[in-house]
Amino acid sequence: MALTLDTEDTRQRIHDLVWSGFHHDADVEWMITDEYLDPDELTSDDRAWVKAETARACAAKHVAEAEWPAQTEYDRLETAFAQLREEKIIALHRAGNTLADGQDDVRDAWRAAGRDASGIVGCCFYHAQDLERAVRTGRLHLAFSGGLIPEIARREANTIAVGQRIAALLQGVGFVVHWSGNIDERIEVDLGQWRKRGPSA
Repeated sequence: MALTLDTEDTRQRIHDLVWSGFHHDADVEWMITDEYLDPDELTSDDRAWVKAETARACAAKHVAEAEWPAQTEYDRLETAFAQLREEKIIALHRAGNTLADGQDDVRDAWRAAGRDASGIVGCCFYHAQDLERAVRTGRLHLAFSGGLIPEIARREANTIAVGQRIAALLQGVGFVVHWSGNIDERIEVDLGQWRKRGPSA
């Protein structure tokens, strides 16, 4: 089999997509061949390798899922996020690919909720690159903010309060949280490992 793709790099990307738990098994193959790689440069051998490697990774994850506890790290994270939403703090999973993308998604959620009339007091999110690191390391970095308050002092004070609430809720579901209290630093959550059941599970 003559391959033109970088097998180690592509294998890692397949692993990240499969083990993130956000994608259906059937979608991972085309995400690799049509989005991650250049489809015009792939040979038939490349495509066959991607198909086989994707199937192997999906099968391995399904076997692992059977041994997971009923409540995974993702489930506990979502429990904290759900409470944040109850408290009018936007909490988003996998919000875009960068901090800027995530901030755009937060603004969209704020507008959809009714803007100022929504009573939203802050936000919390992680983006796709954060998710990739969490899959590999078990550590997740969260961005957060105290909302669209014009006065700097009030906004900063509210951001600290939002950060403290996020940290408290995450600790409440059993995670170790690292945050200095500095609003210019993101909150780091030690998940231990990232486990999320896939949508096809």
